[in-house]
Amino acid sequence: MATIAEALALALDHHLAGRLAEAQELYHRILDAEPDQPDALHFLGVLAGQVGEHALGLQLIGRALAQRLDAADMHANIANVWRAAARPAEAVASYRRAIALQPGFAEAWTDLANTLHHSGDTRRAIAALERAVATAPALDVARERLGALLHERGRLLVEAGMGVESLPVLARAAALLPLDADIAFLHGNALFALGLREDSLAAYRNALAITPDFPSAALNLGIALGAVDRLPESAAALECAARLDVRHTEAIDRLVVALALLGREEEAVAWGERALALKDRAALAHAPALPALPATPRDAEARRRKVIAFALTGSGEKAMGGLLQNLSLASALHPGWDCRVYHDHALPAAVLAELAELTAAGAALVPVPMAGDPDGAYARLAVADDPAVERFLCRDATVLLTPSQADAVAAWEASGLPFHVMRDGVLDTEMMPGGQWGGIAGLLPDLLPLVDRYAAAEPDADRFLRRIVWPMIRDRALVHDRHHRRHGLPFPG
Repeated sequence: MATIAEALALALDHHLAGRLAEAQELYHRILDAEPDQPDALHFLGVLAGQVGEHALGLQLIGRALAQRLDAADMHANIANVWRAAARPAEAVASYRRAIALQPGFAEAWTDLANTLHHSGDTRRAIAALERAVATAPALDVARERLGALLHERGRLLVEAGMGVESLPVLARAAALLPLDADIAFLHGNALFALGLREDSLAAYRNALAITPDFPSAALNLGIALGAVDRLPESAAALECAARLDVRHTEAIDRLVVALALLGREEEAVAWGERALALKDRAALAHAPALPALPATPRDAEARRRKVIAFALTGSGEKAMGGLLQNLSLASALHPGWDCRVYHDHALPAAVLAELAELTAAGAALVPVPMAGDPDGAYARLAVADDPAVERFLCRDATVLLTPSQADAVAAWEASGLPFHVMRDGVLDTEMMPGGQWGGIAGLLPDLLPLVDRYAAAEPDADRFLRRIVWPMIRDRALVHDRHHRRHGLPFPG
């Protein structure tokens, strides 16, 4: 006959190997011979908890504990059953008793942390895991869990705008999990946001070393390198991002800028062509359901005026100089066209007074209150459905009108097409640059309600035009593009 100790050893072998039926039978035989044998009660209770018989497991381990109140492992295991039975408060109390008996019990600290985290107490969960890692640095499950919780906490701090507070949290997470590219990437973002550009480079490079096919890390590395005036390296990183994700238009747009600044115009144009092709396809694929444009303008007989629409919002100070020059240039370059300045109510009285003096020269002030429109690009869209307007041009106040563009407008008027889009620079890689398009008024639906609906999701007016307006006009527009020949005609002359 086997001794109790031998039977227990064999039962544990079965138990640890997952042969639960064989283990259970041996535990019962031991208890038949010795009904209060604490180890058999303990391990049979653990097994009961594993198969979902929580009440039985608590009863059996409780009987064992009555004999061995100082057994830390029994307190930890009854805590596991309490946790499985969805009784977190009792589980926490039992884990704490186990730790009080054995302060270096790293597994109990880890299980306590998991229970606290699932109960919503992440701060204490992190503290418990720090104790687990301190007592058992080689306990992978504790280190990995701690790194994951710190990663999540750091992410929440970054999203809450608490970048300074996030740095030690993310640095600790990166030290615990040095091969986690996501942590390195987020750490880089936090460093960059705080102006620690050079430090962010190391974090982004680490993320790419861990995961070479990480386009967002390559993109942000390129942005950070550009911010510290290392343009050749920035261009290389941005090209890496663009090649890793061939549909990453932000990476391509930034690469075009870097290449242009480096004087590599031919490459900039080639990448710009790719950006335009991608944006065109995406705009058509994801365009919302919009009405088809009518063949003729609404109330065409009442439309007589041709209007160049500018906009001013906020203080207006930055745009004033260019706007005043443009109002003067417009009469020479676009005879017969009136100028309008759409504005919100935040313009200083002195600016409004100065603009008002120009109304006699053909400039009109049109108040259009638009929330979330810092540069006025949305406000001037009101011109597209003005009942008195026959044709309109949307122009930027800070970009001077040119004879070349005026010739392009004349070519458009002669073309018979209802809309006109210009891309005048190598950096113009939007389908419809907000200050370089126009059309016959009364064809498009009223755009301001669409702005109200979509502007929160599309705060950039150029992207709004690409998503909402471009799909409606692309087949009825004359496009002049000075550099991207596959996406428009050359400028006249």
